[in-house]
Amino acid sequence: MQDFKSKLNGVFTPCATIFEEGTQAVAYDKIRENIEVYNETGIRGFMPCGTNGEFKALTDEESVKLVELYGKYRAADKTILAGAGRESAYTTIEYIKKIADKGADFASVLPPHYFAAKMSDSVLAEFYISVADASPLPLLLYNIPKYAGGVVITEEVIKAVATHPNIAGMKDTSSEDILGYLKAVPANSNFHVLPGTIKKFFMGLDNGGVGGVLSIADYLPQLCCDIQDLYEAGKIDEAREKEKYANALSDNAAGKFGVAGVKAAMDIVGMNGGIPRLPLPGMSEEQIATLKKVLVEEGYAK
Repeated sequence: MQDFKSKLNGVFTPCATIFEEGTQAVAYDKIRENIEVYNETGIRGFMPCGTNGEFKALTDEESVKLVELYGKYRAADKTILAGAGRESAYTTIEYIKKIADKGADFASVLPPHYFAAKMSDSVLAEFYISVADASPLPLLLYNIPKYAGGVVITEEVIKAVATHPNIAGMKDTSSEDILGYLKAVPANSNFHVLPGTIKKFFMGLDNGGVGGVLSIADYLPQLCCDIQDLYEAGKIDEAREKEKYANALSDNAAGKFGVAGVKAAMDIVGMNGGIPRLPLPGMSEEQIATLKKVLVEEGYAK
């Protein structure tokens, strides 16, 4: 049995893809600089080509090159969860084959959703099992109905796929109850549920979760790591209070502005963020000023 737990235990950044101002070409050098910053923190690893990475706005060639970049410049102890969702089992498998030797440790797979009404529990289970059977990388399911045509990965799907030897877990960025997902995992499985939002992070840790993929970690990675470190050190109340603080900070800062807010916050704290790729709009000057005020007041920027 593969050791999924140790590779997934910790905080992951759902990495932003940085674009050149004006041309909107991928700014690989700026992304490398961000990787080097993250390497000096306690994060467990990276999730490139996900929602914050604007993967729907990238070509396959750009996505493969990004995975290769993270594979080349990550610190030796970092894990890579590479976004790989496509609209069919065949195209998903073929894409995963392209990144399998580029440094990715896991492929994060969004459920197909163009034909959302047809995506029943049994159809989704068959999709994930079919991909896992042929994939050269272990899979993580990616549950984010807001950006997947409303398609929800249910507890029944988890029960159906969790014991597959090439399915490692799920990133949950839904409005569903994460406790239900955690309880749905069979006791004998190697399946791990990772909260995809700071709002679920402590609850996940407190109920058998191993880590999280958190947007706020894109600009405040160590804050998120500190929560898990405190929890694992048995300082449960301190971990709970720090998570409440991070939750409130996210609500008052970049959380309400989405991808553009995360990128603006990265700029404010001294990393490379920039603006989204069109047609996703950036932040107004007034919004950036509001965001900066919060981060300055909390001591994260000058």
